[in-house]
Amino acid sequence: MPLIAPWNHIEETLAGLQDFDMGAQRLSDFFKGKEEKHSPDELMELFLQGNPPQKILERLLFFLLDIGVPDRQTGSRALQMHRIKRLWKRIARGSALTDTEHELADKTEWLFGEEAGGAEKVEAGIQAARDSFKRVLDGETLPEAERTTLVNLIRSEAEGLRDRVNWLSENTDPYNLKTMARILPRLRIYDEAVHEGLDLARRQEDGEPVGLKILSFEAHMKESVFEKWLKKVAKKESLARLAGLIEIQRVKKIPTMDLIALTTLSRWTWEAVNEKSEPLDWIEKAMASYQDGIFTVDAGSSARILMPALTGSGAKLAGTKITGNFGLKSFPAWVGRDLLSKSFLKGVDEGSLDIKAVITQNITRDSILEALLTNPKVFQKPGLVAFIAATSRSIGLLSKIAKTRALHSGFANRDVPLALLQSPCNIPVSLLKPFINVRNVPLFDLKHLARAKAGIRRQVKDEAELYLKSRT
Repeated sequence: MPLIAPWNHIEETLAGLQDFDMGAQRLSDFFKGKEEKHSPDELMELFLQGNPPQKILERLLFFLLDIGVPDRQTGSRALQMHRIKRLWKRIARGSALTDTEHELADKTEWLFGEEAGGAEKVEAGIQAARDSFKRVLDGETLPEAERTTLVNLIRSEAEGLRDRVNWLSENTDPYNLKTMARILPRLRIYDEAVHEGLDLARRQEDGEPVGLKILSFEAHMKESVFEKWLKKVAKKESLARLAGLIEIQRVKKIPTMDLIALTTLSRWTWEAVNEKSEPLDWIEKAMASYQDGIFTVDAGSSARILMPALTGSGAKLAGTKITGNFGLKSFPAWVGRDLLSKSFLKGVDEGSLDIKAVITQNITRDSILEALLTNPKVFQKPGLVAFIAATSRSIGLLSKIAKTRALHSGFANRDVPLALLQSPCNIPVSLLKPFINVRNVPLFDLKHLARAKAGIRRQVKDEAELYLKSRT
């Protein structure tokens, strides 16, 4: 059932977009574009009165609450040095290293190498870097040598994590769907950690100040416009709870992926005992449980039931309280494949994999998509290859689809030729020309391609016109 108007105009964004910053931007544009006809409080009431599907409501809430990872948490996680410690354990065992690992070893040998002084000196060096970072957070300017050491460790840890992400991307077996269901949310979280870590190292290297983030939605709306938006929403009794969550997020600044993970845990406290709840309940409890990266969730009567789902997560259960520290661990197992909260039953047993969700989540990862496209369960399922052809922006991947008969022919892939012709990417016309005929594309769609005034590449439009003229 489609969303109520005018929300149906951004239904596709709310249904599947997994870039929360971009979602916040599109939501901002939506409110600005409708302000002459609808006030923000009216639009939000319309949305909620339309009883949107749970996942769409949840995604809207995370678009509104999206915020980047604060520098304090990025630095704290990096200075745990998990990846670099693991690298030097492998070196001690005599394991073979990749070129990237050799480079990382060279960069960190001054602290982790045999001549550096052993385990105690390593821990002392890491602790010194943590103390340096704390002074940076307090606004102090570090001496050049001390700042260089801090940058070296943060950047090395981020590069070590990036190497791990690349390895997982290239070596995850696309035929083992349960493994992929477990790995793919981690890749997204690790990607974000790599980006934040490298960015923090760069800013420290350039002497830029560290700081806190603001809501993405607020940034895209601009502060004065956002303040008016929030004031109008807060005036409505039916929306006061939502406005309250936004205000709390502006103060607590919970990174989005951490908020999603904590929302999952909060959701489980209801679902484990079969109590009715909704996304606002889960997020509200998650925010109330969080303070400066540390969380304490009161699980109540569901605590004992939740124990199997907490196994290996890194969280601790003491009585009815579940505690953890996002500064030390990201809890990727609590993030769903669709980057929303995960149901309790799915948390205990992942079940079957939603292939389309995997594709959507990894639409920019050519290595994973190419591996998936070799799987008959993917290219023989109606609409999946067409979905990739319509959403991917990789010329290499799209060219492969155009060249490989199994990927663009047959009933399951009947929409692929048209999706390739409509793609804005510069796929070689020599690969597209064989599709411009009524055997591959309905005559109606060919006429649409030829008459289109925008959205279709000029070369494709010209070839469609030539073909139609040849039929007359």
